Amino acid sequence: MPSDIKQLTAGRQLTGLRQVLDCTATATALRQGLGAPGEPPAWLALLCPAHRDALPGWPGTTADTEGLRLDCGSVLDYRPAEQLLQSHADLWLTPLTGVTPKTYAGVWPKVLDRADRVLRARLGEDAAEGGDETLQSIAMMLEMASRNAANGDLYQATVPLAYCETLAQRL
Repeated sequence: MPSDIKQLTAGRQLTGLRQVLDCTATATALRQGLGAPGEPPAWLALLCPAHRDALPGWPGTTADTEGLRLDCGSVLDYRPAEQLLQSHADLWLTPLTGVTPKTYAGVWPKVLDRADRVLRARLGEDAAEGGDETLQSIAMMLEMASRNAANGDLYQATVPLAYCETLAQRL
């Protein structure tokens, strides 16, 4: 299995950059998410020694690699927008809001709109207690993602969702 980051990324279109762990250690291991048969990995997760075996929701093969200068938990994603959105739903959006893509037949503008409404209602209930700044930040980014999806740009919707994912780790 190649572990040379340059070889794995050469000539490929990056569709998402995510930070799935709150760790600033330098990554020394590379976990590769399986792509289609004969295709390069769908994603590359960069991990430090302490988190080498972390991320059970990200199945893939792991190898040591040298010369990385990204923080642990950085993920270079090459999947199509719908797969990126499903990954966000599986890992943090559905657990946070209870909204499942299946309920809306995978129509992402509807999924993100409903998740945005659920989170805003939750914030409205929390407002009497002063609210949670992290949730407020997630809500702001989720609203942006919802608008981008409603405008037909699913890739652009994944950008604020990646930020939400990083914030959701703090909850």
